[in-house]
Amino acid sequence: MRLGAHQSISGGIYKSIERALHDKCEALQVFVRNASRWESKPMHDKDIAIFREKAAGFGFSCICAHASYLINLASAREDIFKKSLNAYTDELKRCQTLGIPYYVIHPGSFTGSTLEEGIKRIAHAINRVYDENGFSVMTLLEITAGQGSSIGCSFDHMEEIINITSCGERLGLCLDSCHMFSAGYDIVNDYDSVFDSLFEKFGDKIKVFHLNDAKKPLGSRVDRHAMIGKGEIGADFFRKAVNDPRFKHTLGILETPVGEKNTYEGEVSLLKSFRK
Repeated sequence: MRLGAHQSISGGIYKSIERALHDKCEALQVFVRNASRWESKPMHDKDIAIFREKAAGFGFSCICAHASYLINLASAREDIFKKSLNAYTDELKRCQTLGIPYYVIHPGSFTGSTLEEGIKRIAHAINRVYDENGFSVMTLLEITAGQGSSIGCSFDHMEEIINITSCGERLGLCLDSCHMFSAGYDIVNDYDSVFDSLFEKFGDKIKVFHLNDAKKPLGSRVDRHAMIGKGEIGADFFRKAVNDPRFKHTLGILETPVGEKNTYEGEVSLLKSFRK
């Protein structure tokens, strides 16, 4: 597994690579624009050029982007759905321009409708965006903890979305240890069964794995990340995951609370120490 973390883009998106190198990361996740606003300023050509130059050294294949928090492709509200569709398109364009191959997104929430209707809206949105733009960037559906009406707490949801779309080859998965545990997947006591089933179903579609311990117990449906080895999941799971040969080329991304120095260096070092 290529180990790294989600890094800030403050001061310019290329700064994320500098922060990743400081933390001795082998993989990197970034936002490609402000994650808490619908509208965002265009990227500057200079920033794009510097990012691409630094990314060439770091490795484009070792970088992924995470969707803005506001995007909800399952929304039953027409205004939110349209804004989400536009933001999704814009962020994929930014990934394409920057050379980022993977884009991680939470499937969405079906509030005001049904689960099946929400799944169909997500699939429709993905089809429309790829049909109209021909992006080569791969959208990775991230498993969710299952809070409220969120879609994606079951891998069956992901499979259904992929099967409905006409661009399934451009869809993949992002795992998250905290989300899986909170959704009820016992990755601690039933590691082999969970991941054997997962790889049998999705295989090489698994491109990114968010490595987060969990503050809440198994099946809590609550998304609260904890530092590695200091939560309900515990260090043994992460030792197994970083040494699992099936994750050899997967990007392992920390989203745990950063340390006192506002850096992931310690957490990255800890994960590397688990390697055999």
